[in-house]
Amino acid sequence: MTNFPIIRHLTKPIKIVIGPAAVMTAGVMGAGSTTSLVLAGTYFGYQLLWVVVFTLPVLVIAQDSASRIGILSGNKGMFTIMSEQIHPGLKWFFLPPILVLGYIANMGQAKVMVHAAHTLLGLKHPDEAIIIITTVVLVTGALFSVIYGGYRAIERIMTGVLFIMAITFLVVAGRGFSEPLQVLKGLLPEIPADAGGRQAMNFIAAIAGGAIAITAILSFPYFTGEAGYSQQHIPMAFKKAIISFGVVFGIWSISALVAGGSVLHKLPNALEIQNAAQAGQVLGPALGKGGVILFSLGLFGAAYSTLVTVAQLQTYFILDAFEKNWHFKVQNRRFRWIYAALLLLPGLSSFMWTFPALLAIVAAMVLGILGTPMALLLVIYLVNKKELMGQFKAGFLRNAILVFGFLLSLWIAIRKIEDFLR
Repeated sequence: MTNFPIIRHLTKPIKIVIGPAAVMTAGVMGAGSTTSLVLAGTYFGYQLLWVVVFTLPVLVIAQDSASRIGILSGNKGMFTIMSEQIHPGLKWFFLPPILVLGYIANMGQAKVMVHAAHTLLGLKHPDEAIIIITTVVLVTGALFSVIYGGYRAIERIMTGVLFIMAITFLVVAGRGFSEPLQVLKGLLPEIPADAGGRQAMNFIAAIAGGAIAITAILSFPYFTGEAGYSQQHIPMAFKKAIISFGVVFGIWSISALVAGGSVLHKLPNALEIQNAAQAGQVLGPALGKGGVILFSLGLFGAAYSTLVTVAQLQTYFILDAFEKNWHFKVQNRRFRWIYAALLLLPGLSSFMWTFPALLAIVAAMVLGILGTPMALLLVIYLVNKKELMGQFKAGFLRNAILVFGFLLSLWIAIRKIEDFLR
């Protein structure tokens, strides 16, 4: 490859991004986040764009802080760090909701992956047998694409998927960037009025929950441990977090919302669109067949990346909770068996989910935001422990961003609880 300058030039961005941050970014860019962003644009135009921008600094700093905690602990898992630095019982508070939410989310991811595949194949109304066959093929295919390569294979695959998703949604959203003033107005914080029974707060919670999710925050020490990072890698890890979470994820998130706001929001039947699959079909008359293919390809990549990443994270948490070897190595048979079960069980049972596919994912994301304040509070506590962090103890700006994220997630959680009690 080094003998071809063009190939070296084209792969340079991938080499810059590849690493733990790229894996997690691809996992965060799931079908649930895609749906929340596209439908937020569909129902409310650009009015919720500020939520995306406000959560980006929190996402970067929260993930980088968790990364530093893992590195400076000696590359231990987060549950081990909790046990040593706070209390052994704390991990049992976090593990059950992580497993339940992951199972629900991955049922939805698998179903969305199947819908996207059918769209790409031109199957508008497949019968139940076709749905089951497609589900089995895609879910088992997703498993075999990662199970025998170990962590390094995951890094390479997720980095490639990351760029595909960012590019596809940027192209689909191209029309929206031709009206910059309207887009910029969306950066002013406001909670718009409900649209046809859709509550803006639900979408604020889903967008924020997709970005600063409890599982993503707590899992980063496992990725830096897999990558073998040491103290000397901290500056590089921070730079990669900015590029992956701040730039690539930011471009993708803004593009997904702008795609909904620029094309779908202006349609007379915009409020009738229920999910991302319908959104992709409606894009046909507006953007042509190419737009539908790009949108479906991006949606497929989003569902695939999150399906395999969520199962991977759950495996880390389970093995770490029971003090077993959690490193994703080909020779770690225990990891591979648990990983396979956590991917196959929700994936293969997804066709039995009778509600809309994205409802499972969005429900998991909204429920997940309730645990995010606790996860951020944990990170704030650990990143300020001098005996753990040493010279990398959090400064004023880092603490300010983390506290802002905590208050934002707490406010959203309280609003969601109030809605539930009503």
